[in-house]
Amino acid sequence: MPRVRGAPRSIGGGAPQNGRGKAGASVQQMFNPDPRRLRRTFFTFCKLTLAAFLTAALVQMILPPEVPPATQTVGLSAQINFDLENAILYHRELQYTQEQVNAYLAYALKSKQNSLSKPLLSFKRALVTFGEGTCTIMAERSFISYPLYQGAMYGVNVAGGKIVASAKGGFVGRLPIHPAIMRYADIIFADLWSALTRERKLVAQMGKVEFHQGNVLLSASR
Repeated sequence: MPRVRGAPRSIGGGAPQNGRGKAGASVQQMFNPDPRRLRRTFFTFCKLTLAAFLTAALVQMILPPEVPPATQTVGLSAQINFDLENAILYHRELQYTQEQVNAYLAYALKSKQNSLSKPLLSFKRALVTFGEGTCTIMAERSFISYPLYQGAMYGVNVAGGKIVASAKGGFVGRLPIHPAIMRYADIIFADLWSALTRERKLVAQMGKVEFHQGNVLLSASR
């Protein structure tokens, strides 16, 4: 009786078929990735980038910029407001160094520190630096004994017989602020401008103000 042989087996079995199927699926996922997975990856990347940017900005905001040392002596600088009044009355010219102006600011604002302080932010001092054609005013405040600085840079010109100040930029700590933003961010100095109302009005009556490196020249109208 003849032997019945079984059906011929495929060479290599079924395992290679499954392997080829998995490899094909992997290649297909590579060239046709899941849109949902792409969205998750994209949003995760955006969140990490934003977090890194905000962290870097916060670090720059709390780092102190270069500031002149605190002025210890006042002397004749305490009479700057009276000098301005006399210069306007008698059409004189005045010149001050930034050290003299900073000494006057320390004197004039000493009795107003309580009104200039905010909750958790204690006012310490205001100071100026003069550059060629620019004046930078800074306010130092303290947050839990850590100094924080904010500043604004201005240029001045005369228009229609009046002194007009224009924003040239600003900063919080070491983080620079664009001049276009500083036009609207000047409100951060609202309390300081209010405390110096008398001095601002006197300077506004001068005919010309010139800023040079380390000093300022004020000329009364004739």
